[in-house]
Amino acid sequence: MPLSTRFWCRLLSLVICGLFTAQVQAQVYYLDLSRQRLTLPERTLQVEQVVDGRPGHPTIGLVYRGLDNRPAAVLFRNGLESELQTFLQKQLPARPADHAVVLCLRELRISEQLGGLTEVASADLAADVYEHLPGGGYYFVRTVAARTSNRALETTAQHPEHIALLLQRCLGQITATDWAQTKFSPARTLAQLAADNPVAATPDGKRVPLAPILREVPRRGIFYTFEQFLANRPDSILPVRADTIPLRLRGSNGRLLWSGVARFRPVAPNGHNYDQPVGKMAWGFSDGQQLYVQHNKQYFPLMRQGNFFTFVGEKPLDVEYMRARSDAQARAMVTGVATVRAPNHTGEPTPYAVDMRTGQSAPYPNPLRARPARPDTTYVYLYRAADASPAPITVFVEGKEVGKLLPNEYLELPWPYYARMLRLCLEVATPNPCQLLVPNAAQLNYLKISATPATPGAPLWQWVTAAQGEADLDALDKLRKASAK
Repeated sequence: MPLSTRFWCRLLSLVICGLFTAQVQAQVYYLDLSRQRLTLPERTLQVEQVVDGRPGHPTIGLVYRGLDNRPAAVLFRNGLESELQTFLQKQLPARPADHAVVLCLRELRISEQLGGLTEVASADLAADVYEHLPGGGYYFVRTVAARTSNRALETTAQHPEHIALLLQRCLGQITATDWAQTKFSPARTLAQLAADNPVAATPDGKRVPLAPILREVPRRGIFYTFEQFLANRPDSILPVRADTIPLRLRGSNGRLLWSGVARFRPVAPNGHNYDQPVGKMAWGFSDGQQLYVQHNKQYFPLMRQGNFFTFVGEKPLDVEYMRARSDAQARAMVTGVATVRAPNHTGEPTPYAVDMRTGQSAPYPNPLRARPARPDTTYVYLYRAADASPAPITVFVEGKEVGKLLPNEYLELPWPYYARMLRLCLEVATPNPCQLLVPNAAQLNYLKISATPATPGAPLWQWVTAAQGEADLDALDKLRKASAK
């Protein structure tokens, strides 16, 4: 074998061995908070105990380690409850006048998103705080939540600092607490806290209502912050509307799977008879009917799921594909030609959920948690009032025809797949006849469609509330019965 060939073979074997070693050593990443500090000069509490109230107690997240970015599960070496409790008690030693509290974690998530030469490290923390009163009971104080993110060339070492920062922010939210109000909530035992679903109460014993965005019609405008979204108080100075934009994706799989689905941006008139894009850094916006969320500088329509929202966005950079491409490049150094032996899933549609405590979007359902057994089937009702066209509208689910819809008719579509994305298409005269969504499993879904828009530029379909959908279907039933007489 020529010397040059032996050299390249030796180099390739060293690269492969190095990658294999990195893979073996990077299966678990342990968080170490020993060098972190908390600063809460106005605190009036001490953390008596930490309880892991996350369903299923999943790993905290995944990070990417080594030259080839092998995924590693994030854990605490001595357990989450033990290490966080030890850290908080060391940083915030108990004082005689302090209120003793239990921090019951509902969410603790660490993630990394790769992109080109840099990475984005994110962390989210949400917890319910309970005061332990002398009588022995535990009383709900409030829910706290915080998130942080940072972009850098290498981000894994930043996670311990992020966890400490989130703990400091969350505990700082309790500084202004009126501790006299905690007695109005029912007493719990320590064993009940992990499974508790607390609801804040007013002094007269009434429950604090849901966030306005969950009980009101969305107001039209821009939500620059998550807090504005929760309060349903957008910046309404400009009459914002949703405008469709061309799809821009590099991966062929992504382009194919997004085909026929509209992509949006918020626009508003600028006083010169044409619309101007609002920008990509708002939290979201509403056109007065549909809510949209900004995710990775793109906007996607939100779908209600009980007391939270989901949407279908793009998959992040496919690390497995990038690794396969790097391996192919290494093989090409020896053979001269090598193919990438993996599909590129970057940009493909995938469901996300909005955490209603932090405003952060995360894959839905959580891939780090076991899926619950959900045998129930949800239903989507498509209905069509009388319009200008007598022709039927053909309906497709997952590319298969499931029915035709005439004026003053409705169609029931069962969907027996919990938390699974649905592709719904209509045979209508529009360049974007399809939608991608996760149907609401908590109640029935109603989609009002038309062969022609009510006004120029208006959409041919609209998701409506369950109350409106039920009323409209009742009206169609009465109309059909009257016609049959």
